[in-house]
Amino acid sequence: MLGELYPRMRVKNLAKYFPWRNKATIAAKALSLKLPSVKLWQPEEDEVLRLCFENDTKKNLLELLPKRSWLAIMARGERLGLKRERHKPRRPVDETYFKNWTVSMAYVLGFTLADGCIIKGSYEGYSDSLKFGVQLSDVDVLNKIKKELKSEHAISRVKNAAHLCISSQKLVDDLKRLGITYKKSLNEQWPNIPLEHSRDFIRGIVDGDGSIHFDKKGSPTMSLCGGRVILENVRNHFIKTLGVFSKLDRRSYSKNCKNYLYQITYRCNSAKKIVAYLYGDALIYLDRKFKLAQKCLATKIKVRDNSNRISTAIHNLN
Repeated sequence: MLGELYPRMRVKNLAKYFPWRNKATIAAKALSLKLPSVKLWQPEEDEVLRLCFENDTKKNLLELLPKRSWLAIMARGERLGLKRERHKPRRPVDETYFKNWTVSMAYVLGFTLADGCIIKGSYEGYSDSLKFGVQLSDVDVLNKIKKELKSEHAISRVKNAAHLCISSQKLVDDLKRLGITYKKSLNEQWPNIPLEHSRDFIRGIVDGDGSIHFDKKGSPTMSLCGGRVILENVRNHFIKTLGVFSKLDRRSYSKNCKNYLYQITYRCNSAKKIVAYLYGDALIYLDRKFKLAQKCLATKIKVRDNSNRISTAIHNLN
């Protein structure tokens, strides 16, 4: 019986089969019989590692080697001189997501520009990562992005914040091609967006860095903060597309990115017009902002004639 069980079971678990023996006695007897210990890696297990260690997922390796912990698998692989392919994501994700323009892709790209970032791999050979961080009450948008990317990466929650980090070199390389860079606040770029997807892209930016609020009289205001390049492009799009004007105001100096922050603000009917344009029949959005947008659209405001001011703004753009 010992000869059958000892190669498959740890000594502490064998004790129940030999209640009249202690662990030391069991181990000594197995040694005298030259029985292989479960702790020792078997040739068939090493063969699994040689075939699968480099490219297979953590989940599959644990299933193929059910007696081994992940730490033990990694240690054994190192002893055998095997190396894991770090550029491949360890969890499933659609690495082609940013290759083709869609409504949802444009939104996710805009949200990435506002509230996401790309970060370099921690060690040589590791892939870069796409990372998002939001307040815990806005975790719905991370769930939507995760679903869009067909990702099985976990959303972590720390105190009042939620984070989603997806390691994928291909995904990050496509984001770089679209203008998302490391430390993007220092090197702002406006992607070459197809006109039909501009609205969704800007909604992603507004969901990340914008706000919709109401004054004491219930009149709505929509504002957006960020770098000059991004805000100038958003402002110019609203002027050309909607005929809605706003000044570009310099607000403060950011020590973190060593740059000035700017703001554009729209009030009353201008805010309502922009909100209707961005959220009217939107397919993907941050739930909290969408509810504020619905409240804004339900607000009744007296219409004012700003045609002269808008005509001047459009003329200056041209």
